[in-house]
Amino acid sequence: MSPSLLQASAASFVLLSIGHTVNGRQWTSDPRFRAIAGTKPWASGTVGWYQGSAFFFLTGLLHYQWSRDPTALQDPINKAIAGIVNVLLWSSSAWYVKHGIKDNALAVGLSAVLQAWGVVQAIL
Repeated sequence: MSPSLLQASAASFVLLSIGHTVNGRQWTSDPRFRAIAGTKPWASGTVGWYQGSAFFFLTGLLHYQWSRDPTALQDPINKAIAGIVNVLLWSSSAWYVKHGIKDNALAVGLSAVLQAWGVVQAIL
């Protein structure tokens, strides 16, 4: 069993984390968003966005750990984590498509494919 797909999946999550952070800097500088500065939606939106970036990075570390020991994905908890992450990726990609944000949809969708492929290969 080759861990390279899981390593590639780990790298995709790190790239998603970086892209997510950069994208957050763009939308938080939007005048409409700045107009609500200091409000609960502004605070929640900002911190939540960067928590999402940290989630992507953390998930990248988890996939890297799995690449070092793919047998860890035989454990039901790790399978559940992998499944939840994949559902989250596909749901996010679909949401982006629905709202016409094609570049994000493509990036997240490609990461979903890579993640699923790597995890399934490790499980089989």
